[in-house]
Order: sequence, then C-alpha cells, then structure tokens
Amino acid sequence: LSIRRQRQDVYKRQIVKALDDREKKIAEQLEAARKSRTDAERERSEYVYKNERFDQQRTALLMQAQNDAEHEREKWLEAARAEVDRLREDWRQALQIEQCSLHRELMRQTQNQVFAIARKVLADLASESLEQRIVEIFIQRLHAADESEKNRLTLAIQASSEPVVVRSAFELMAEQQNMLERTVKSEFAAEASIKFEVADELISGIELTTNGHKLSWNIADYLASLEHSLDRVLAANALATPESGDAHHAAG
Repeated sequence: LSIRRQRQDVYKRQIVKALDDREKKIAEQLEAARKSRTDAERERSEYVYKNERFDQQRTALLMQAQNDAEHEREKWLEAARAEVDRLREDWRQALQIEQCSLHRELMRQTQNQVFAIARKVLADLASESLEQRIVEIFIQRLHAADESEKNRLTLAIQASSEPVVVRSAFELMAEQQNMLERTVKSEFAAEASIKFEVADELISGIELTTNGHKLSWNIADYLASLEHSLDRVLAANALATPESGDAHHAAG
C-alpha cells in the first residue's frame, strides 16, 4: 500500500509539474504573442507616422517647388519686361536723336541758303550811294569808339612800323580816302601812313587793321553774328530736347 501511494504521489507530482509546465508555456506563448502584437502595433504606428511624415514632406516639397517655379517665372517675366522696356526706350531715344539731327540739319541748310541769298543780294545791291553811306557809318564808328578802344588802337599804331591798312569791299574814291585819313589822325593822334585795299569777302563793309588790332563795320559781320546766334540756339535745343524727352518719359 505504501508503495502504491508513493507511486500515486509521483504520478500526481508529475501531472502537476506537467500542468505547471504547460501553463507556464501557455503563459510564455501568450506573453510572446502579446509582445509580438505590441511590436506589430508599434511598427504599424511607426509606419503610419513615417507615411504621414513622408506625405507631409512630399506636399511641402511640392509646394516649395511650385513656389520656386512661380518665383523664377516672375523673375523671368520681370527681366523680359525690363528688357522690352529698355529696348523700347533705346529705340525711342534713337528715333528722337535721329529726328533732332534731321531737324538741325534742315535748319542749318535753310540757314545757309538764307545767308547765301542775303550775301548775294547785298553784293548785287552795292552802289555808289551805298558805298558812300558805308564810309560815313564807318567814320561815325571811329568817332564813337570808347576811350579804351581808341587808346588800344593808338598804341598799336604808334608801336607798328607798318602802315595802317583800311580794307573795303569796294574801291574807295580819293575823297573818301582823305576823309578816312583825317579821321584816323584826329581820333588816334597818329601820323602813320594808311594803305587802302579792296576785299570782296567783306560784303558791303570796311575795316581798319594795325599791328594785330582791328576795328570794323560791315554787313558780313552782322550776318556772321546772326549765324553764330542761330548756331547757339540750335546747339542749345539739341541739348535740351533729349532732357525734356527723358523728363516726359519719366513723368509718363
């Protein structure tokens, strides 16, 4: 009986141990399953999170690329507009300069033609009465010279060993030459000899020269002065026109 009981106890212990081992193994399997499920859930969460981050980054990159592309497009358009404006302005200025140049050239040609006609008409109108009047006007000019001019001519006459030269567009008559000699001697207190010459280029005029100094009255001087005045006006207009055009363009 005792041996039987011992065997029963052994079987019982074996059964309990087997049950305990089985329960422990089941617990381990459940724990492993739980851990696997937790790991799987964590991995799934990480995967979802990474996918969401990837989607967000991809969306941000696409938006950045679109913004950069739009910015570059605006830069290119702005550069193209600036280039078109520059070319248009260059063309406008070139056209304006060409128009001004053409206008100045037409004005200069007209001016030259007018003065050429004026000189020809004055030369054709020369007569004895006109020549006499020119001599009288020149003598009046000698009388009317201011003191500084008279002193300058007097010193020039006295310092020169050469004769005083009186040039005229026409040949002076003896009486006219005498009048001029008396005027020169009385106005400039000089005993220098006087040499009379004819100079066609004077165009209805007369001049006195001595030792590099000159006193004159002739219509050619008036024409030349008028020509120079017109040239200055044309030059001033040529400078002012581009500036006014730029101001108008800037205002527009």
